[in-house]
Amino acid sequence: MSDRSGQPLALSQLRAGQVATVLGLLESTGLDAGRDASQSLLARLRDLGFVPGARCEVMARMWLGGDPMAVRIGGSTFALRRAEAAAVRVELAVEAGVARESLARAGASAVAA
Repeated sequence: MSDRSGQPLALSQLRAGQVATVLGLLESTGLDAGRDASQSLLARLRDLGFVPGARCEVMARMWLGGDPMAVRIGGSTFALRRAEAAAVRVELAVEAGVARESLARAGASAVAA
């Protein structure tokens, strides 16, 4: 579905500039201490707008390890830790990347003309 092998990706795997559609949230016990903390994180992510069907874009990845990362969803940009972003399952929006490249090329040719 999302990558070439057909598996959904974690939002934490995306590079800066990639656009994706949220498929859902994955409960992860490795995030914090216990089930209540994990449920709290999932509720927070839902409140921020990480719901199925929402489009998101990785704006930037900080530091060498990419933690935190800036993600735009809706009209807002949020900083997420890599562990938080790993709980969000996404599908790459391939057509968006192709459209951006086409617009960039069209803009470059218009400037050259």
